[in-house]
Amino acid sequence: MTFSRWWVIAGALLLAVPAAAQEQPAAPQDQATKNAAPKNQAPQEKTPQEKTPAKKLNPLLENCLKPADTEDTVVACTTAIESRQLQGEELAAALFRRGIIQGRRGQGTAAANDFSSALKQTPDATDVLYARAAIYGAMKRHDLAIGDYDHILKLVPGDPDSLNRRAWSKAALGRDQAAIDDLTALLKVSKDDVDALMDRGGLFLRQGKFAEAAADFGAIVKLEPKSAAAFYNRGRANFLKGDFKAAVKDFADAERFRENNPYAALRRYLALAQGGAKADGKILDEVMAKFPADQWPLPVLATIRGQVAEKDLLAATTVRDPNVARRLAAEAHYYLGEAALLRKDAKSARAHFDAAKDGDRNLPEAIDAGWRQKQLP
Repeated sequence: MTFSRWWVIAGALLLAVPAAAQEQPAAPQDQATKNAAPKNQAPQEKTPQEKTPAKKLNPLLENCLKPADTEDTVVACTTAIESRQLQGEELAAALFRRGIIQGRRGQGTAAANDFSSALKQTPDATDVLYARAAIYGAMKRHDLAIGDYDHILKLVPGDPDSLNRRAWSKAALGRDQAAIDDLTALLKVSKDDVDALMDRGGLFLRQGKFAEAAADFGAIVKLEPKSAAAFYNRGRANFLKGDFKAAVKDFADAERFRENNPYAALRRYLALAQGGAKADGKILDEVMAKFPADQWPLPVLATIRGQVAEKDLLAATTVRDPNVARRLAAEAHYYLGEAALLRKDAKSARAHFDAAKDGDRNLPEAIDAGWRQKQLP
């Protein structure tokens, strides 16, 4: 859920169930109450004669719980489920195991159905709730994912993974402040969580809280002094709040810690120019020399350098995939808007920013275009 192209975001979510949940050779357990003891009393160790022997698993379930994610395992789980020999936690375990395999295969609906059936047997099994929430998120059913994370957080208050994932789902639904609140709660218990800082900083940028965003990205820089993503995003925050000198330094550091970084080079060039300094075109020429001329975003840099006409740049964004085309168009319009401002052409800048801000709301250029348009006189 971050808003930097240098950072892998949760929008590409795969089923990510904790390893213990994936490979656990027993029924799903409620981690909130596992080993629980009465209030103010420590768990009591039973004497040898009091210990209960481990329950022997049904042979059908044993075949289902084999670690290999093969078709044979799916068949074994299906046989166990349909045998009517399993009940309660054993039935839940078989459903959970089959759901995990289906989720890994991209069969989201089938996986969600199995997890839902498992939860009918063990309603408070946090492993199953977490797995189903992850599947719902991958299916973009964020409303349902949030419900599962709510349930987990009642059982395990302050669970960092659930807070983080719930924040992502809330942000996907446009509930940015609620997402920030979850990330803030997470950071209270894990103040050095870089992912949470990156995500919250990105949301602050989307809200126009540039100082708060810069502070979060700055906190990452202290934890990871070579984080190109943190420098790049802090540069964006500083640029949007008008601190062009700081933005120039941040973009330069982003280039330093990620070599051949055309976006950082372009942003540094624009920050220098907006700050009143003479922007040396060599900044763009040097990075352009390291890539094929038609590799994106080089056509943008070439347009800024006057080597490509604006109409040709916009024509280059009309690729077959509509989602990619929308992203490329938003990027192109944003940078054309910045170039128009350098020419003191506020009318063209406004038109370009207006076109860019309607792009993907997670795209840095779409976010920045919206705020740059509002900053125009």
